[in-house]
Amino acid sequence: MHGHTKRLVVTLYSADTISMFSTVHDGSMKAREVLDMVMNIYIKTMTEDDDKEVVANECMSIADVIKDYGYMALEPYKYIRLVDATLTLLREESACQQLENGSDVDDEDDTEHDEILMDAVSDLLPEFAKSMGCHFAPLFARLFEPLMKFAKASRPPQDRTMVVACLAEVAQDMGDPIAGYVDRLMPLVLKELASSSATNRRNAAFCAGELAKNGGESALKYYNDILRGLYPLFGESEPDDAVRDNAAGVVSRMIMVHPQSIPLNQVLPVFLRVLPLKEDHEESLAVYNCVSMLVCHLTPRYLSLLPYRDENLCALVSLKKQTHILPWLNFREVSKVLVSPAETSEVKAQVGGAFSHLLSLYRQDMQPILINHPPAHANALAAFVPNS
Repeated sequence: MHGHTKRLVVTLYSADTISMFSTVHDGSMKAREVLDMVMNIYIKTMTEDDDKEVVANECMSIADVIKDYGYMALEPYKYIRLVDATLTLLREESACQQLENGSDVDDEDDTEHDEILMDAVSDLLPEFAKSMGCHFAPLFARLFEPLMKFAKASRPPQDRTMVVACLAEVAQDMGDPIAGYVDRLMPLVLKELASSSATNRRNAAFCAGELAKNGGESALKYYNDILRGLYPLFGESEPDDAVRDNAAGVVSRMIMVHPQSIPLNQVLPVFLRVLPLKEDHEESLAVYNCVSMLVCHLTPRYLSLLPYRDENLCALVSLKKQTHILPWLNFREVSKVLVSPAETSEVKAQVGGAFSHLLSLYRQDMQPILINHPPAHANALAAFVPNS
């Protein structure tokens, strides 16, 4: 079968096509039978087809099927076969990864095909984790070492960031079982935080945050190392806004999970200074959830650690007969969140709710914020203010 014919198969047996079959079948073939037939083709192609582009397309199609139908839609033995095929690709033992003698394929083209193929293969692992959650752990144990081969220092930077991004997404959805891998992963992540590639730094920050969130006590011992690695990403020397946004996401997750282990008086001035987020708004919910928690739920002891800054709302307030500096952000900047089309209503509610909480405590001191803001921002803030 020639390459263009095989690519037609990829189109024919898409998730949309399966949905169509399951809706209009004539009774002779049920949706499960169609799905089984498609998955048999996909799994066979992964290991036996000699065209890397075709195999990459099949991997992306499998990811779509899992996303649409979930783990329960596939027979358990199909999942085992699928993991076996993925393992074959990670070990670079499939038919498309065997160079034939006398091959006239250009080395540069083949390298590009390798990168596309392995990106597609690595995208399967997060979909497994999303569909199975913590139950993916036994299967992940089989895939981990072959995947880590691509993270060696001898591999190109794009291989390492592929691994880090993959592991971040697995950690996000597999949850607690990732704790068993923290000691193996954290040295790689910390090293990649200092990479010359913005993509690598961004993925490393994302991975550090998910390991901190789900890694339990295993991750806690690395908190100081993570904070040291993140610090340069908050400075002016970091040219990429998305990297900085992801660094803010890491700090947010660390504070939310173990606030007692964060030196807030040192971390918060740096963290708060980079808000609002500029580019990676997928980090917004974590970041502004953390901000809301800081404002609404911190004890007076922690309130006293929050930074005093001239551009912020600056007022001395009495809490339990002790004098503290009212903590907050640069409201002129943060209020941009409330009028940003890039932010969700949930994120806006977090920021607005935090503002409303402060206003309920310090109405007189905060009134100038509404007066001095641009009208659109002031109106957005006022929408969260109780009438009373």
